[in-house]
Amino acid sequence: MSLRNFLFRYIIFLLIPSGFLFAQEEESQRTFMNFNGSFRVRATNVGRDVLLERKTPVTPINNLEKETAERQQTEQQLIQSDLERRQQGLPSQITPRKEDVSYYDSRFLYNMSFSANKYVEGVWGMQVGDIPFGGKGLRATGPDGFDPGLVGPGSGGERGRTAAVNVQTNFLYLNFRIPESGLFIKVGQQLFSSAQGRVLFSTGTGVSILKNFQFLRLSLEGGILRARDQSFLDVDKNGFADKNYQSSNIYYNRLKFEYFRNIRNEVYAYFLDDNDKSDNETARLAWYGLHNEFNFQKFSFIVHGILNTGTVKKLRAVTDTNDVTIYNTTQRHSIKGGMYDFQFTYRWSESLNFNLIALGTTGRPGYDEKGHEANLKGNGYRTLAPGFSISNIATDFTGGYALFNGSSFSGLNEYGFYSNIIAFDPYQFTLGYYQLWATKSPEIRINREFSELNGYRTSTYMGMEYNFNVRYNVTSDFQIIFRSGYFVAGDALFVLLDSKYGRVLREAFIVFEHRF
Repeated sequence: MSLRNFLFRYIIFLLIPSGFLFAQEEESQRTFMNFNGSFRVRATNVGRDVLLERKTPVTPINNLEKETAERQQTEQQLIQSDLERRQQGLPSQITPRKEDVSYYDSRFLYNMSFSANKYVEGVWGMQVGDIPFGGKGLRATGPDGFDPGLVGPGSGGERGRTAAVNVQTNFLYLNFRIPESGLFIKVGQQLFSSAQGRVLFSTGTGVSILKNFQFLRLSLEGGILRARDQSFLDVDKNGFADKNYQSSNIYYNRLKFEYFRNIRNEVYAYFLDDNDKSDNETARLAWYGLHNEFNFQKFSFIVHGILNTGTVKKLRAVTDTNDVTIYNTTQRHSIKGGMYDFQFTYRWSESLNFNLIALGTTGRPGYDEKGHEANLKGNGYRTLAPGFSISNIATDFTGGYALFNGSSFSGLNEYGFYSNIIAFDPYQFTLGYYQLWATKSPEIRINREFSELNGYRTSTYMGMEYNFNVRYNVTSDFQIIFRSGYFVAGDALFVLLDSKYGRVLREAFIVFEHRF
């Protein structure tokens, strides 16, 4: 071998490792992108003859005869106006107190993350829809005006009038990660969630810090959520912001530990510091919770309790007998309430399990005899921003009808039984039965229709519900879901809504969803 060939091969031998190192350095500087999401199309049918919200006032009754006469006069004018329309050949504007609606919508979710190294990650998540088929999308200009509440989910869908903007940002945050120390910091718009969403389950802008202590088998998390900021308002139009520190902040910390293989425990506290007076209410409230989960071979159960304390200051209008405001005053209310949450699961086999659930809060639903929110006194429970579903109609937020959601679940108790059955491998059937009760009977003395004078009495029974769901896993990424509910109302619901009409709510929808 000649000297020149030897030197050439030696130089090549030295350059090959350097090339690998250079390639690895170039690789580490690249931005890696990952994405996931889902596309959903849904068909829904709902029907009811029960109100979903109260139509009559909740203020105390000062002159029942006068109110009755005014209501009868309004109804007579409506009937007379409708008769005149019918005489002119126009269709009636008075519809039966019954509803049967079918509609279709679609939604697209997309989450994307990017990272240049293992220490920093950026996440952006967006949503298009829900867009109803034939739904009206408003233009930014024109005779129909511009409503920002309809830009985003719910906009577009009408032929020739699809909206130019119907995108909603769900997530937008930076995630600083130090895996060697078990430290993770998220800054920006993200999801804040308490145990099972009982206290808080909402997206918002803030900071969350998570620290893992592997040798102690525990993790500590804390953060702050900027729930609302009204500091930039200029009420007197002098060019300077005059609403300094009109804000609402949520602080939280929670400790999770798992000293035993089949037992998980979590202790947490959430604090609300609300100085925003734009809704005529300020509050300093706290929620202290203990969540315990026990998992064994055949069964598992959850025992969860929450204590709610603090103060609420509410602006009240003092009126005379003619409902004319004389002056406004601020009343201070001390809050002391609680929530209990119990769930039990028995696994008969890999394809069959039975579940019990009991969830409830203290206090009284609705309003008291003075027209004030009943959860401001009498061991009432004030909610923060929870998000959870128990049954498909009574307590829900996933679509269709919902009598109550997590935020309105005050002074209520729901008990239920459901079973999951896996048949023929890709099919899962869910059968459920639930009852909804009030902790204390709703106040009937402020009612105009469902009142004692009309021969009705109050109760704590809100109603019962039957559920039937089917999930068909066509592939690992594609699912067909059918969900239905049938709710039969009780006397307490009619007291709460001050309504004497109807008895039933029903819903059913089928979803085609592809995940990627």
